[in-house]
Amino acid sequence: MFKKLFLGDTKIDFYKISNIFYKMFIVELVLFSTVLVLTFTNILELNLSVDFTGGTTYQLETEYSTDDINDVMNSKILEVSRYQTFDNSSSIIFRATESTSDKEAEFLSYLSTKFNISDSNIEFQRVGPTFGDEITEKGLRALIIFLSFIVILISYRYEFKFSLIALIALIHDLLLCLSVYLLLNLEITPSTVIALLTILGYSLYDTVILFDKLNDSKKINKQNNINIETLNNTFNAVLMRSINTSITSVIPIASILFIGNYLGLSGALTDFALPLFIGILSGTYSSIFVTIPFLSKIIKK
Repeated sequence: MFKKLFLGDTKIDFYKISNIFYKMFIVELVLFSTVLVLTFTNILELNLSVDFTGGTTYQLETEYSTDDINDVMNSKILEVSRYQTFDNSSSIIFRATESTSDKEAEFLSYLSTKFNISDSNIEFQRVGPTFGDEITEKGLRALIIFLSFIVILISYRYEFKFSLIALIALIHDLLLCLSVYLLLNLEITPSTVIALLTILGYSLYDTVILFDKLNDSKKINKQNNINIETLNNTFNAVLMRSINTSITSVIPIASILFIGNYLGLSGALTDFALPLFIGILSGTYSSIFVTIPFLSKIIKK
């Protein structure tokens, strides 16, 4: 089986099992909708970093250990979202959500006692959101323009129906990644947003490869429309290519996530790698299990 998969010689009847894939998609859609409803009703929270919400920073020069940092990160006084250290320096910065003056003063006193330094030696500063409404609005506008351009391009190169299928697969990948973040209450940072935008390109890449192969098969067989045989042959031919592409992409990202975290290399790099990891796996899944059921609806039997 693995040899046939590697050589693209599998004989899987994708059309026959497309209804199963379609039902799986409907179940996923219900789950995504449930997660979004729970978010809008504040049962689940969108965990935005201080880059979006604004907050406070506390910078100090002191000797510290990993246990000291963990104690501060788990403090119940303020919600500390992250910390930053520097090579060849004993300086450390903690970033927390904005709160009342009393709570901020209490946290300042806690840091002073914890690290045995004076309050005056701790630099306190309130920071505004670096990703404000204006940047968010421009980003959404750019996203709409990008998706519109993709629809036009795929419609011109293939068919309008293909562009809609590509958008469905794309939205599926974004909703899956967002749902994971909401369910696990993971922090969303600017690096997360950048990674999510990167997922758009990867998801489209995997789907367009399939469309291109289908288009070539139509030309070779001199067909005006896709039939069941063309659909099955094309998917069997590109299945291993999709898997190989994903494996080679996931391995370096997984090394950043797992080995990097083990070595203590966390922060913006991990914020970028995690949604990429989820998105690549989701993109491979959607190019097969989401694209097939919708393609099967438009082919000629």
